[in-house]
Amino acid sequence: MSEKQILFGGFKFPILDGLEYLTDENKSNTDFMFINGPGDSFSMYFEKDLPIFTVPERTERDYGLFELKRRDKTIRFFCPERRENLSSVVWYFFVEYYDESGGSCVLPGQVRVKLDMPSFIQAREKPGFIDVLERVKPIRLSDNYII
Repeated sequence: MSEKQILFGGFKFPILDGLEYLTDENKSNTDFMFINGPGDSFSMYFEKDLPIFTVPERTERDYGLFELKRRDKTIRFFCPERRENLSSVVWYFFVEYYDESGGSCVLPGQVRVKLDMPSFIQAREKPGFIDVLERVKPIRLSDNYII
């Protein structure tokens, strides 16, 4: 049995139980996509031609940078700190995929994270948005944006 998936640009997103997917339903290869986690815990956003984030040279807000290294990809996050009056933050990310010949392609996006969720605060398991990013696969590296 084949796994259900959504095509976005040159990438395949598996449809995972418990998540809500909003896409341009009139296209077989969507131009935008929202992926919402259970209980409004996170909302990811992808758009055709979304630029790759760059760390600002100057910012008045504190921020964090972190990355997750995997054998075939690196996931990088730019995380401005939460404002006191808000219970969520927007983080920017991109996933860089690698092939055996040294080529790479990039999938940029944004994620709104609700920080007052018990599962996020206790961090006993991997956040759902990271699970999604680890499961996305490029269709063919040569068809994607090469950096």
